[in-house]
Amino acid sequence: MANIAAQSSAARTRPRTVIIEWIDPLMAGGNWMPELVKMAGGEDLFGATGQPSPWLDWEQIVVADPDLILVHPCGFDMARTLQEMPLLERRPGWRELNAVQRERVFVADGNQYFNRPGPRIVESLEMLAEILHPELFPSRYEGKSCMRYPAVLSPSH
Repeated sequence: MANIAAQSSAARTRPRTVIIEWIDPLMAGGNWMPELVKMAGGEDLFGATGQPSPWLDWEQIVVADPDLILVHPCGFDMARTLQEMPLLERRPGWRELNAVQRERVFVADGNQYFNRPGPRIVESLEMLAEILHPELFPSRYEGKSCMRYPAVLSPSH
């Protein structure tokens, strides 16, 4: 974990990141997630290390206009998270978010990697580093345990 943190510290940018741990009602990642985001080379916009996951209003996300959004609802695998994503897409301002415009929205298997501490926390950090800084970390998880979400919606949507 220290090696990943050291390698990510060399990144030119620290993407402003929103971790969504629950979609409706909205809840950001808390507890260990903000520390993992920091170690992976990002800036968590709403969580505080060691603090419970905070509730959010959608407007807070719109105002923050994050560079990257990671959605990993508690207890959901990727398939279930994908089923829930229309709840976010229908929110006002979704399509205008920087992360959506730049296709930097990801979904992950929260149940296996992010929602409880344990031995997989190292893999969780590796996954976050890969998502935040693909220029520094090889792609090992995308398509298996996480995926880029189709961010730009068709005009008819």
